[in-house]
Amino acid sequence: MRAWALVLAAAWLGGAAAGVQAATLRIGLQEDPDALDPARGGSFVGRVVMAAFCDKLVDVDEKLGFRPQLATAWSWSPDSRALTLTLRDGVLFHDGEAMDAVAVKANLDRYRSAPESQRKSELKPVQNVVVVDGHTVRLELSEPYAPLLGVLSDRAGMMMSPKAIAGPGTAVADKPVCSGPFRFVERVAQQRIVFDRFDRYWDAPSVHFDRVIYSPMPDSTVRLANLRAGALDVIERVSPTDIKAVRSDARLQLIDSTALGYNLISFNLGNTGRADTPIGKDARVREAFELS
Repeated sequence: MRAWALVLAAAWLGGAAAGVQAATLRIGLQEDPDALDPARGGSFVGRVVMAAFCDKLVDVDEKLGFRPQLATAWSWSPDSRALTLTLRDGVLFHDGEAMDAVAVKANLDRYRSAPESQRKSELKPVQNVVVVDGHTVRLELSEPYAPLLGVLSDRAGMMMSPKAIAGPGTAVADKPVCSGPFRFVERVAQQRIVFDRFDRYWDAPSVHFDRVIYSPMPDSTVRLANLRAGALDVIERVSPTDIKAVRSDARLQLIDSTALGYNLISFNLGNTGRADTPIGKDARVREAFELS
């Protein structure tokens, strides 16, 4: 778990409070996201961006509980080796294709087996994905797997159009097609990622912006300066040294929360000759490193 700070400009807050629809929401990011493909992505900021355009089967609320998104209900078999999902009716992908049980199976099968997929380990206990009917899908497991709902609330639960994933795996991220509130428009590396509102979104009344623009700005001082100058409406992550100044600025609001992100260091214990090191061979060295 990690602390995640978000700063919003007062002008944006005022418009939102008044119920006025702002045309464009401009968000400053700490870095440029990795591939905008749920099968391949792994960065924290990439997950932030994908939330704008790629709905998941299951969502997480502010208290970290599971709530419906593309799936409206779910139930476990008595032996906990099958999870049945009931899908939301009337959901469309941005290309107009239906988000149904066949589409869910296509996505989950890709995550489980595609060469480019980083989701294989997350879905390893899933042996088979069965289309029960147009709006029902059953995940059959090799053994009980308690984290499965959590897995489906992240990238492995993000559904893309079957037409989009039918092409070469690494090309999916060039023009991602999902079923979220915003549809992909363009990406200019290290400059901007642009999304427009999807008018046929299943929960369209809850969308209050016509366009969202993400701008990577690795320098936290530059991000904050752009926010104060009015070039941005929101920035994610704030330098600890800037928090006091942000809190004392009446034009800004700081939102601090615990996010479902984490950092780690992995040790190579058995991968070719590069594991033949003191830290790879001796658990005492690894323990000393952790204690330090």
